[in-house]
Amino acid sequence: MRASARAVVEQVGDRTVFRELASQPPIVLRRTDRGLTMVTGAAGPLGGDRTDLTVVVGDGASLTVGSAGASLALPGAHGGTSSASVSLHVGSGASLHWEPQPLVVARGADHVVSLDVTLAESARLTLVETLVLGRHQETPGRLRTRWRVRRGGRPLLAQDLDVGTGAPGGWNGPAVLGDAVVQATALAVVPSVSPIDADPVTTVGGVRCDVLTLADPSAVLVVAIGPDTVRVGRALDAALWGRLTKTGSQ
Repeated sequence: MRASARAVVEQVGDRTVFRELASQPPIVLRRTDRGLTMVTGAAGPLGGDRTDLTVVVGDGASLTVGSAGASLALPGAHGGTSSASVSLHVGSGASLHWEPQPLVVARGADHVVSLDVTLAESARLTLVETLVLGRHQETPGRLRTRWRVRRGGRPLLAQDLDVGTGAPGGWNGPAVLGDAVVQATALAVVPSVSPIDADPVTTVGGVRCDVLTLADPSAVLVVAIGPDTVRVGRALDAALWGRLTKTGSQ
């Protein structure tokens, strides 16, 4: 299955309005009071599926994107790799908060996620991704993720992850995930001259949580790993929002 979806919002007066909204299962986009919600329109992604999603936030506009439930990557009837490509574009003075529900990679799945983000110099971004390796007490499938973020035409972040059954050795060692089954990653970029506090943190509430500095002082990357989505989510929130509050960047 191949499917694509696209959403474009613009600022009109004091309101953000949708100029374009198109989707097809399994990506179904719905306007809600909170912004834009991705609704699962079919099972999967299944092995062999390919989806493409583009979100454009025009100059001065503001958008929150979430999902109605977790996504479950499953093996296809004939094997094969499933892939999801996401392109996000945030204009001058615009703001995007991107936080879908977790992606769960079931046994036998082979899933690739590619995320490309372009930001204007004065854009604001909060990007949160939560990954779960396997269902309860299940050997996970393989997951590869690729993040590429550019700000003002300059590279800001390039990050790749390859974990799960079939990934190169070492992914479940202490330098990567260890015995954790959940990883949550957050990137915050603010149009501020005040650097975000990015002192490294080793644990938050018993969850390993690393705060990473980037070349741009008004951007911060937080990675939390642990045994379940609840504890990892709390740790991520504490590490990320605490820093943005200190700098007045929320």
